[in-house]
Amino acid sequence: MRDVSCSSPNDDGGLRRRGFLLDSPESISLNAQRLYQQAVVLKAMPLGNVTQMTDSERKKIAAWFQGGALN
Repeated sequence: MRDVSCSSPNDDGGLRRRGFLLDSPESISLNAQRLYQQAVVLKAMPLGNVTQMTDSERKKIAAWFQGGALN
């Protein structure tokens, strides 16, 4: 996970910055729309792309979301 610094339970900054956590498969599925919007559409995640998420990784997220966002 490339956005762990902002979306993990160990850093409540994720809640302040994004309003949701990505700390479990259930949480990821529940927040699929937000994740897709932030990581794929806006390319705002990870913040400042400090972990250097690639376009290929963003395409995988898009395919996962468009395929129903199942684990």
